[in-house]
Amino acid sequence: MTDYMKEFETHLDKITESVLGDEVQQEAETSPQQKKLANYGRILMDQAATTKDDALSNMMAKVGNELTNFGATFGSRTLEELCKKTGTTPNIVKKLLAYAEKISATQKDIASDKSDGGLDDEGDDEFTSAADDEMDAMKADQAARDAM
Repeated sequence: MTDYMKEFETHLDKITESVLGDEVQQEAETSPQQKKLANYGRILMDQAATTKDDALSNMMAKVGNELTNFGATFGSRTLEELCKKTGTTPNIVKKLLAYAEKISATQKDIASDKSDGGLDDEGDDEFTSAADDEMDAMKADQAARDAM
């Protein structure tokens, strides 16, 4: 049987290659460093929305936006360019990157704990089984009857 979806994708790639040739090629050449910086940029923009200090929030949003475009056609390619486009100092950018890195590490730890079963909100582990609760309730009832 013919895989129509695969044929469609191949045909679509041929059609769009002449129009989007350079852009498609650049997307394929995104380095792991660019992906990491883009992730940090998204984290900073997310955190900017919840930051109460307006100046800090604006700075986080600007730096985060530039980080998502780092290495792209119109994006910054060096720390100096990034500082120039955002109006910050290298020290501030480094502090914001360290902050985003800590949040990223925390998110990865939480995700691995969840996949390993470390974040178990079900309450079905050996220490909180329903049988224990029922036994405690029966003992409390018995103690109340004995006290009368």
